[in-house]
Amino acid sequence: MVTFLFTSVFVFGLLAIAIYFWQKPANRSQTIELPLPAKEPRSLFSDFRVNELRPPTDDQLSEKGPKVEAETFQEAIKAIKAFQESPNRNSTANLLHITAVADDAKNYVRAVELILRSWRDGSLSDLSARELQSLFNSEYWVLSSRTRTSGAGFVLKETLAGANRELEATNNPI
Repeated sequence: MVTFLFTSVFVFGLLAIAIYFWQKPANRSQTIELPLPAKEPRSLFSDFRVNELRPPTDDQLSEKGPKVEAETFQEAIKAIKAFQESPNRNSTANLLHITAVADDAKNYVRAVELILRSWRDGSLSDLSARELQSLFNSEYWVLSSRTRTSGAGFVLKETLAGANRELEATNNPI
């Protein structure tokens, strides 16, 4: 009896599946998709060729380098003269600030070297090594990010790192 029940359920299931496929419309209009043509393999820098100069882009042509205004330049000259006449706390801070505002890494390097030379020979005695280190580092951030990341900015970072090592050794004698 159980065998008859299982067999009848199986036969009705097959019949239901057969009716389903018999009533389903046949889709004969299916298109066969052809594979895409193979792409030419390219490297990451395929547009770059060795020893070939590329013309500058429009963005690079419209981009002007930092220009020092005559007023800023005159202020920097006055600050350098004031520092050379009397190297003290105020003239040092003024010199570093004006050279940082001028946004020229080369001038900032020159100012740091001038101040370090004065500090080494003892003519800049009212600034401690820690204060001088703090002044160098804080005025560095007045420079624009473009100036800080330029080639001259790299030289400036190296100069500041050397100054920091020298001043740190003075701050923490062994």
